[in-house]
Amino acid sequence: MLRRILIAVVALSALTACSTATGPRVGAGTAAVVGTATIPSDLVDRRLATAAPTLAEALAQQAQQQGRPSSGLDANTLADQSRDLLTTAILHQVVLEAARREGIVVDPAQVEQRVQASGGAQVAASSGYDLETVRELIFDQIAVAEIGRRQFDRLAVTVDVGTFPDKATAQRAADRLAVDPGLGPLATLPDEARIVATPLRPGTTQPGEQVRTASSLLFGLPGRTVSVSAPQQETTPGAPKPDPTTQPWTVVRVRDRSLSAPPPSGNTVPAALVDTRTMTQFGLRAIQPVAAEIGVQVDPRYGTWDPTQVRVVAPPAAAGSITPLAPTVTFPPTAP
Repeated sequence: MLRRILIAVVALSALTACSTATGPRVGAGTAAVVGTATIPSDLVDRRLATAAPTLAEALAQQAQQQGRPSSGLDANTLADQSRDLLTTAILHQVVLEAARREGIVVDPAQVEQRVQASGGAQVAASSGYDLETVRELIFDQIAVAEIGRRQFDRLAVTVDVGTFPDKATAQRAADRLAVDPGLGPLATLPDEARIVATPLRPGTTQPGEQVRTASSLLFGLPGRTVSVSAPQQETTPGAPKPDPTTQPWTVVRVRDRSLSAPPPSGNTVPAALVDTRTMTQFGLRAIQPVAAEIGVQVDPRYGTWDPTQVRVVAPPAAAGSITPLAPTVTFPPTAP
């Protein structure tokens, strides 16, 4: 479950395509660069070697249940697993930076206690992780839940959202919305396929509204940006994947993102009443702007960093993007 939380959700165009000119760059022996931190390729290779036997066993069991011979670990399955493992390592670096900014210190004893409570080395082996990775995952879970609790009651966003039939159409719409404060291509969409100038908070539960869950992308995008994102699709390991560019893509324009919202009231649930799992999912969205600011680079042999899915994806066409709005774009005040 923790792996699914830290990888599913949950992955920058002009905002995150590169780090500063003087910072480290992806090169030989480097799988990714996150801000000024580097993730070596041999780290991903070691973790893949640990995960491979567990993954092979899972594939064999799946084949047996379906009454067919197991094809074993092919190159595509191993590449998918490498991307997942690299995503985990990237997110850990983002969490470290976000926790530093929030002044959050996770007690190593608390991490170790949870590691042992979950089964220690035995659960690590059965999950396909080494103990180092398990400790990082638990650290991240504790830290992002706390970050989420600190921001949950203070966050409010105002967004325009539209769903388009394919990536090319969505990209054209995003390009227009990035420079024109009007509705542009959103105006032609049916009501059920768009949201216009809508203020949202992660704890809103008002009946009849187009409610978004606390783990929604809408709460993770930086303010004054427009994004293009692909639908998240679960596929069976080794199975062929549909062409991502022909699937529906979503465009989100964030008119405003504020951490100065008034205290929760009415139909807004406060952080104190939100369960840990939901808060962890929200916390992963809360740290997305940090990833956008510090920058994420990925060695192309692993894939492409997608800032909207917050993960490494392949092929490059499957990656979404986040672009800042033109400075000249202004919006009228949003009604409370």
